[in-house]
Amino acid sequence: MRQMLTASKVSFLSGKPGNSMSADGGGLYFRRRKNSASWVIRRTRNKVASFATIGRFPEMSLAEARRELGKFGNQSVENLTVANLLDDWFDQNERLWKRPEQMAGYIRRLTADDPHIVAMNIHIVDLLIVRKTLKKYARDHGNIAANRLMEILKQVFKHAVQVGYLKYSPITELTRKVVGGVEKTRERVLTDDEIRLLWSANRHAELFRFLLLTGQRIRESQLARWEQINEDRLFIPAANNKSSRDHWVALSKQTQHLLDAEPHRRGKIFGATSETAVQSYLKRWCLRNKIGEDNQETKHQSAFTPHDLRRTFATRLNELKVGPHIVEKILNHRMSGVMAVYNQADYEDERVTAMQLWADNLQSVVDF
Repeated sequence: MRQMLTASKVSFLSGKPGNSMSADGGGLYFRRRKNSASWVIRRTRNKVASFATIGRFPEMSLAEARRELGKFGNQSVENLTVANLLDDWFDQNERLWKRPEQMAGYIRRLTADDPHIVAMNIHIVDLLIVRKTLKKYARDHGNIAANRLMEILKQVFKHAVQVGYLKYSPITELTRKVVGGVEKTRERVLTDDEIRLLWSANRHAELFRFLLLTGQRIRESQLARWEQINEDRLFIPAANNKSSRDHWVALSKQTQHLLDAEPHRRGKIFGATSETAVQSYLKRWCLRNKIGEDNQETKHQSAFTPHDLRRTFATRLNELKVGPHIVEKILNHRMSGVMAVYNQADYEDERVTAMQLWADNLQSVVDF
């Protein structure tokens, strides 16, 4: 069999922008995507061609990919492992996700925590095996994280059925109840004392203050750049927000003053610190300040998260008699029911007034 790729050519191809597929021969291809590169094999079943991922580059070299191709025999799916399936599912769906790095993080932690399951043949995986893995994941990373991984694995095995690797998914009946538990909807709102305490945090204080002042999501705030500010507006492009539509935020006088104090030499307003790093810091900060469950000494409620600042913002606006539809517009939520179809108003003046009203109220609480 003539082999058309070399290690140097693969290295060159991996650095080229855009999407591409380069054949090596025998059904082996090097596939380049926007944010990743992988090895795939082409198979034909019932005169229908399909591709299966066998490894990611540079973790798997050209020589290793060729050896792996030999194991597959270029025809049967009987040798597919969970690792192969994870790679195949990821490659098929990566371009559809806004945050592929989040999915990659779950797969990476699963691979590190339980190499045994990822090396297993997909045909012998059953519900008991997966649940055992997820319970261990819950102990190591928390119940909510385990529930998220469960949903990912359900998608992965559903993909296996859809492309013909399996006749049915072994974990269709798996539920949160037997993994990380049923999640309760959070209702946490910060008290005035907690707002004052957080306002004086010694790290990420400007970001926390911005979240309280504007009610925006932490990721969208961390992606904000100086060039997206025009006078008293911050513009958040559809690509950067959960709602997938352009959004603008009215900046109160207090918020503008806060931003004016930030260094303008960096591209992102709040620097390059990751969302998870800020969340981890806030969790440790709450512990240090004795903000937690059943704390009789301080009478504080459970520890809060960055998203609880958004809930606090929305709650306080409603308490200030701001119309619920105005609050929803500020939060960039979709209107519900008939309003979603017939009410296309932007409520610009009302949003500006509401943001200044809240900032003045917050200033009276914090005295900044």
